[in-house]
Amino acid sequence: MNIGDKIPALKRPLLGSRRDPVDEERLLKLYWNRAELKRELARLDEQLYQLRERLKQQEGATARVEERLESLGALLGNPELGFGALVHYQLRALWRTCQLQLDQFGTELKRQQEDRERKRQLVEFHQDRQLRLKQVDERLQNADADVAEKSLARAELERQLGAKRQFWHYFKRRELNASLLRARSAQAEAEQVLEDMRESRRTIEKEPWPEFPGMALDGRRTINLAIIAYAQLLVARLADAGLAAPAKSARQKSEQETRYGTREECLAQMADIGEALKAVREAQDLAVELKSRTELLRNRVQYAHDEDTVPDPSSLPANTPGRAVAIREPNVLLEDYWDVYTVLLR
Repeated sequence: MNIGDKIPALKRPLLGSRRDPVDEERLLKLYWNRAELKRELARLDEQLYQLRERLKQQEGATARVEERLESLGALLGNPELGFGALVHYQLRALWRTCQLQLDQFGTELKRQQEDRERKRQLVEFHQDRQLRLKQVDERLQNADADVAEKSLARAELERQLGAKRQFWHYFKRRELNASLLRARSAQAEAEQVLEDMRESRRTIEKEPWPEFPGMALDGRRTINLAIIAYAQLLVARLADAGLAAPAKSARQKSEQETRYGTREECLAQMADIGEALKAVREAQDLAVELKSRTELLRNRVQYAHDEDTVPDPSSLPANTPGRAVAIREPNVLLEDYWDVYTVLLR
């Protein structure tokens, strides 16, 4: 055997046998499945880590609540301080009641203003559409008359052409045929104009109601002034019993940080709070004073920028309107009474 006969035998062990395509595809799928499983495992690990962190946070929050409950229980069990805790939470309830009243007032004002502006928008749209339809109808009438006129002119030329059948009318027929072509073209153009007018009318009739773009700047400013006036009015309603400032303090501080006096003083304050809650919830005879306060704000307040909807807090009038003796009131915007900024429109 010569060297040439031995080469194929040498190639086979060196190069190895070729793999089956099916096996190669199976190996490739296994590789991608392994990569996908690794990605899913990493995602689950991250999710587990986040859940553990949330559990730690929840455990911490639960521990703080339990600690606060124990502290509150000890406070309520103290004969000297227990009534103060009751006053504290009743003041917080008074704050929440005022905040809820203000929020409901703002929501109702917003709904009413949006209804008014939407109705005005639809009325203006309807009026504009009726005006455009009237204009189209006038053009339709003119176009229809033009078609009728050109149709009569074409018919007259056809009649004249039909009457000129003798051979000596050859040149006259040629002239009439040219005129008839022009008349038919003019009639077709007039009919196309008429059809365009009809299509324009159908398009106008099919126009959908416009989307509401949102409340206008003036509307949002008006509502905000009324909300501010109502916040001032709530403060004024609590002024006689002196509960506005304590309610604000109770919302900002814990029960351990506040003192409300002796048992008798606490009982007197709770009675005042009960009357105040009743007055706030009933909220009778507010319209006249609310209107007066809103108008005063409208005439006095200023805005830092033309597009602002909330006035500059420093421009709010400081005194109660309509009183013989001026009483300085807290600035409901600067001090954010009843969480007024959460109710105001931007």
